[in-house]
Amino acid sequence: MPLEPVPPPSPRGKTPPPKHQCSPTVPCPLRLSEVGRQYHQFPKGTFRAHFSPPALPKTVASHFAKNPPIWTWSVKAGPNEGKSFQVPTIPIACDKTAPRAVKWIVAVFHSFKAHLNPVALDTDSGRVLPAWLRLYQNNLLVHIRNQLKARLPRKVRSTPRPPSSMLGGIAAVPPAPVTDRTPPLALHAELSSLKEKLYNYISTHEACCRRSDSPANSSDEEAASEDGDPSDPQATSPPTFQLLVQRADGVSVPDPNPPNWLTTVLSRIDLPTSYTGALYSPEQLTPHLPRGATDVLKLHFRGSPPFCLVVCNDRSLHAVDSAFVDRGSISTRLSLPPDPTVPTARPR
Repeated sequence: MPLEPVPPPSPRGKTPPPKHQCSPTVPCPLRLSEVGRQYHQFPKGTFRAHFSPPALPKTVASHFAKNPPIWTWSVKAGPNEGKSFQVPTIPIACDKTAPRAVKWIVAVFHSFKAHLNPVALDTDSGRVLPAWLRLYQNNLLVHIRNQLKARLPRKVRSTPRPPSSMLGGIAAVPPAPVTDRTPPLALHAELSSLKEKLYNYISTHEACCRRSDSPANSSDEEAASEDGDPSDPQATSPPTFQLLVQRADGVSVPDPNPPNWLTTVLSRIDLPTSYTGALYSPEQLTPHLPRGATDVLKLHFRGSPPFCLVVCNDRSLHAVDSAFVDRGSISTRLSLPPDPTVPTARPR
């Protein structure tokens, strides 16, 4: 009598466990160690209306990615008495102080409970029976984990793909290797030197930063000045300013040491010709707007907080904190290179 063929052994030497099939009449029994590992079907007749867990909002997904839903289970008897274990779960109740993500999950449970038939509810208390509740927590935990995995960024291939067969096996020509690579520190030093040259050029060439008329008008003025006609008003030289300071006895004398920032500003603005002559140098930074102000300039020296230069009708100049000046009263704004002599310069 011929013997029946013997089935080949398992590759790992053990027979694989049979595939789990959910019962259509009763909920699958779940242990604490099996919660969240596999999705289980609800028995037939569980829902009176179709229910499916919603997609997680970004705030809820971010919360549970940082704070996984777990509860601590403590052993009260046996050889592991006093030990605590963390078991994954889904909250079904919370107080007013709970995070918004937890409140959202609790709202999903109440929506699940509203879709249940009386077969899954306790007839006396109206609560969800433990078997259906554990099945709901297991399935929702699997749903949350799948949602979090789908939001993870995909890995970028570090190695290029092989050439496609549609190109006839001809690979693209790789780019030529770059041999001349300047170190970042050298590039930074070169950029700093170019910036410094630019600021020096702006500070020395005042004509580049002054507000002037159109090129046609400027060329006409130059032609008139070359003719030397004294009757032509355009042939007059630009107004000059002299800075004065008032001594303790009330006598005004020329400022022997005017601040560098003030001379820079006066060389770049166009004050009316009525101000030609003496101007009084500003004192220290004042926290209020003086009376008789006719023109307000907001100055911002690079590396120092901005402040305002106020020109008054008595030919006095005042340095005022910009926090005490209305934006609507500012007529001109200037951005200037750094200057350690400004009133708002930070001490080094």
